[in-house]
Amino acid sequence: MMTLQRGWPPEYPKLETERIYLRPPMDADNVPWRELRRRNQVHLQPFEPTWPENALLDSFFRRRLRYQQKEWLNDRNYSLLVFTHDDVMIGGMNINNVSRGAAQFASLGYWIDKDHQNQGYMKDVLQLTLSFCFSFLRLERVNAATLPDNTASQRVLQRAGFIEEGFAKAYIQINGIRQDHVLFGLNKTEWQK
Repeated sequence: MMTLQRGWPPEYPKLETERIYLRPPMDADNVPWRELRRRNQVHLQPFEPTWPENALLDSFFRRRLRYQQKEWLNDRNYSLLVFTHDDVMIGGMNINNVSRGAAQFASLGYWIDKDHQNQGYMKDVLQLTLSFCFSFLRLERVNAATLPDNTASQRVLQRAGFIEEGFAKAYIQINGIRQDHVLFGLNKTEWQK
């Protein structure tokens, strides 16, 4: 069995507001993560790739954690979990497909517990994530995409400064079907701290 990386989580800036904090996943998150995902499966499934049959098993979380650690250490993807200040896990944020060289951009993917929607948490999550992307990771641009009917997610992105930039047909497999997406982007020069 492969062991987890030593020194995890890595050093990173403190990512917190008065209400929430973000940090990389750790071993201790196994049970809370699986329970949160289980409670939200029906809520999240229409917005995510099809979950494998073992998605809520201990072994799945451990494989996922090893993968996330490797991706973080190789500067390819950065996974963060979202917690309230009383240490309740309420969601996740992924900074995916980091492109270096002339590109210097990445794409966001995120989710939040159904019981914590419409309370302004994602506004805080995006604020912290953009600061992490533009200041710590030194990216020049961040992209995001939503299903056309996911107006709540579109509003969150627009409030964070993202601009709707296009439409992609059959862009990503969501819930077992390649689906169209509305494309959003935010350049560092247009970001308001």
